[in-house]
Amino acid sequence: MHQEAFFIFLGACVVLLTETANNKKLLAATIYSIGLLSMLGVSSVYHRFHWQPKLRTIFRKLDHSAIYLQIAGTFTPICLLALDKNDGVFLLKLVWAFAVFGIVKSIFWIKAPKFVSAIFYVVMGWLAVPYLSDLKTHLGHINFVLLVAGGVVYTVGALFYASKRPKIVPNVFSYHELFHFFTIIGALLHFIVIYRMVTI
Repeated sequence: MHQEAFFIFLGACVVLLTETANNKKLLAATIYSIGLLSMLGVSSVYHRFHWQPKLRTIFRKLDHSAIYLQIAGTFTPICLLALDKNDGVFLLKLVWAFAVFGIVKSIFWIKAPKFVSAIFYVVMGWLAVPYLSDLKTHLGHINFVLLVAGGVVYTVGALFYASKRPKIVPNVFSYHELFHFFTIIGALLHFIVIYRMVTI
């Protein structure tokens, strides 16, 4: 599922980067694109092949770490372009510090229960809650609704991941596939927001 999404978003990110309105927006869009494509790319490789145990562990660490890069990468345009400088810089530092912490956790505690990882993802994803009012003002109604909707979709996906439910067709389509599906939908909603932000 993420393999197809990777190539679709790869093309979308190329368009995004070629249509940015100025250098600041280009920088923000580049960091965002790297984070998004890292998550989808690593996930695609990790789930595509049957790895030997040692390689599987390495790719699992990379897979989990890339999620933190993607969350922080998505926050970057929001912080740089949709918040006042002081608030934006503070939130940006907080998010990237959280990402570093999450990556360290992924590397050294790879066997953490799924619900622990899900809590980290959700908490990090909603660090912007204190700034929702400002974001609504700066982003406008449509972008704000899409931003929040994307966060909700990501959260629902994380709940599937944490609960290991439902198991619709065991070993074929269950909670893990739903987690990936909701991740892609959340990414799409946020891509629309960021595209609208950096191309104007």
